[in-house]
Amino acid sequence: MNDTRGFWAAVERWFHAPVPAVRLGAFRALVCAVALYDVLLYSGLVLGDAAAVSAGGPLRPWTPLYAFQLLGLGPIDLPTAEWVQAGTVLALTAGALGLGARLSCALGALGFLYWSGLAYSFGKPHHDKVALAFAVSVLPFAPVGAGLSLDALLRRWRGKPAPAEVRGTPIRFTWFALAVGYCGAGSAKILLGGPGWFNGYTLQGIMLGHDGNWSRVFAADVHLAQLQSIGVVAVQVLFPLVLFWPRARWFFLPAATGFHLMTWQTMDTGPYMRLWLLLWAFVPLEQVPTALARGLRRGVVAAVAIAVPVVLYAALVVHVASEVVPGWALGALVAALLAALVRALRRTGVERVAGVADAG
Repeated sequence: MNDTRGFWAAVERWFHAPVPAVRLGAFRALVCAVALYDVLLYSGLVLGDAAAVSAGGPLRPWTPLYAFQLLGLGPIDLPTAEWVQAGTVLALTAGALGLGARLSCALGALGFLYWSGLAYSFGKPHHDKVALAFAVSVLPFAPVGAGLSLDALLRRWRGKPAPAEVRGTPIRFTWFALAVGYCGAGSAKILLGGPGWFNGYTLQGIMLGHDGNWSRVFAADVHLAQLQSIGVVAVQVLFPLVLFWPRARWFFLPAATGFHLMTWQTMDTGPYMRLWLLLWAFVPLEQVPTALARGLRRGVVAAVAIAVPVVLYAALVVHVASEVVPGWALGALVAALLAALVRALRRTGVERVAGVADAG
């Protein structure tokens, strides 16, 4: 009995381990922004179904999710869908900014789940936003507005102290959801596909069947496809190592991101951006601007080696998001990130060094 209690006490400590308030605030902004992107991504589908309901049909087959069955939720008409969309967008925007953070995150989570349920009940459920659903749902259960938020700014103006550390439950919960998701996908290939999944022909057939932009290149040789099969499953099954071995993240986070980008170009799965953006949950986000600024101080070669991947990554995010997110919103996001980097540059003395060089 004591061993059992000790085990669950350790699990509780792990899930509720403290993190810097600024890190949790950055994570809150990230999750709300990704959830907002997802809502806009599915808007055409949900609003289209709602318009068909308003018009009296014909409708796509309505196969409600189990939660919708339990709650007795059915299709909605177009005016109702537009109100749900507007409320969800407003709540997630407020959550990203940290205004009434816990309440806005709670309302945003409810709207996100309902919006996703409408899309899936009229269509086919997908697994690409399971981790996102868990992440956005758990945000209200921690003081997510304690740092990097309008709430924190208002408290500072009122002279109220802000906590340096808070419970990092949403971050740890997202870690767990991502690890289970990846490990489950890899284990399913082993248990259900068996040895035949690794013969090279299986993956080769999938890629050639979808005929993506890079399918013919990466499926040209069955031995290459076999190596890819082994590599993919190894990354997925071993991904939980990132939970307890931080150095493993230097390999598994880029590997998982590369996997999603490869499936996008070889299997036409779509960018799966919601998943690889959530991988930033494993990164101490509050240290990123300063780390980039320090890297830029190490000479031209180091600066180029850091700046090029960062710019390409940012350009990819903007490119994918631009399909559904208004240009002014993306511009504001880029401006905010640049402002954070400039602030970090000032903190590390880069501007001072540049001024001395110019004076010389």
